[in-house]
Amino acid sequence: MYKKIKSFLTTNLYWKALSILLAIGLWFVVMNINNPTEIKTFTLNISLLNEDKLAENNLAILNIDELKNQKAEIKIQGTRTTLDELNKKYNKDNIKLTLDLEQILSYNIGDEPLEVVANLKPTIPNIPYPNNNFEIVSFYPITSTIYVDKVITIPKKIHPKTVGEIEAGYIASEPELSSEYIQVTGPKSVVDKIQVIYAEVDIADATSTIEESVKPVAYDEEGNKVSNISFNLDEISVKVPIVSEGNITIAEPKITGELPDGYIVDSVTYNPKTIEVIGSTKDFKKLTKIELPDIDITGLNKSTEYTYDITSILNQNNLRLKNAKDSKVEVFVNIKQATTKQITIPTNNISILGYNDEFIIDMPDEFAITLAGEDEQINNIDVNNIDATIDVTGLTEGKHTVEVDIKFSNDVKLVSRVYIDINIYNKNDATQDDTSEEASTEETTIEMETKENDEKISIENTETTS
Repeated sequence: MYKKIKSFLTTNLYWKALSILLAIGLWFVVMNINNPTEIKTFTLNISLLNEDKLAENNLAILNIDELKNQKAEIKIQGTRTTLDELNKKYNKDNIKLTLDLEQILSYNIGDEPLEVVANLKPTIPNIPYPNNNFEIVSFYPITSTIYVDKVITIPKKIHPKTVGEIEAGYIASEPELSSEYIQVTGPKSVVDKIQVIYAEVDIADATSTIEESVKPVAYDEEGNKVSNISFNLDEISVKVPIVSEGNITIAEPKITGELPDGYIVDSVTYNPKTIEVIGSTKDFKKLTKIELPDIDITGLNKSTEYTYDITSILNQNNLRLKNAKDSKVEVFVNIKQATTKQITIPTNNISILGYNDEFIIDMPDEFAITLAGEDEQINNIDVNNIDATIDVTGLTEGKHTVEVDIKFSNDVKLVSRVYIDINIYNKNDATQDDTSEEASTEETTIEMETKENDEKISIENTETTS
């Protein structure tokens, strides 16, 4: 048996294979001659009609993408030759299951999306082919659910947004937009979801001003992009000034004027002493420090606070504050009653300017001054570190009242100006009077000597007896 089977399978292979092929071909010929009726299933996408009619009536379909991508089936019964003809591309493309959107116009669409169940309709091409008997047996789906909403157009504010880390030592100023608002068009339920519209610019590693045109993007409250809307502007121009940042010193204000007698300036404090500003490098070079106005304390007898707004100074130099709270500088002048001290100064400590050696100057033995100042400073003052000077330039014989110029070695001041009375004599007249007197008297004579163009006074006390 094995040998018979082996012999059958291995002998005359060519003729056996040819026989099989002829049998198959004959079967196809017989089948085509008979042209049996069959059912063929065609798979396709749903076709939408009259979308433009919805747009003309300010209506939009919320699930339009879902409808366009929905798969449909149409089962067609016909002869084999007819079905083969239908399966050719130019005929197959005309087999459709259509959804006519115009039927939606009969519904009343309110402020909320409306759910509409619409009927589908199959269509097949007319084939000019003998015996083209075919018909639609069934199709699926029969209906589709459509969600319809009103289309609205409203203005929305655009918010600039920067992303990325800027180069160290620089700062991004407030972005500037070519338009503050944009018109948004879309289904009302979708537009209502918009939480914010951003015009986004990447400033990573920037060292100079950036100016770009960017597409606006809408986001909902969860940070998701909102689609199925359109804008009246495809792009927004965004300018992001990139500037330097640094510190500018505020100089201590100068104090001018005089306080009433018995008062002193204890301290002057101000804040802030430095401010952080932003601007271009060249503008920083123009303004190295800020000078505050002088403070006139004339007549003040109590501590006083002054406030200066430095915004205008910065604006003039194209600079601006990094922190707006630093725009005002507060200056506090602390004034208090001074400690006073009276000192008696011998007149032989006085230096005399403009002395004429033909004269003798008679003056009191001593005079008193009253000083005012800080406790520590005024306690360190004594007669040894006080310089007293009078000027007799141009004065003639007789009695005069002259001012004494007082100078100190530290920061104290006179409570009031100091004057003394002097009497000027002719030296020759004074000698004659002395020799004619017979009574015993005590006199104080002041003889002036000039040495090496410097004027000095030497005071000698003598007793004479006639």
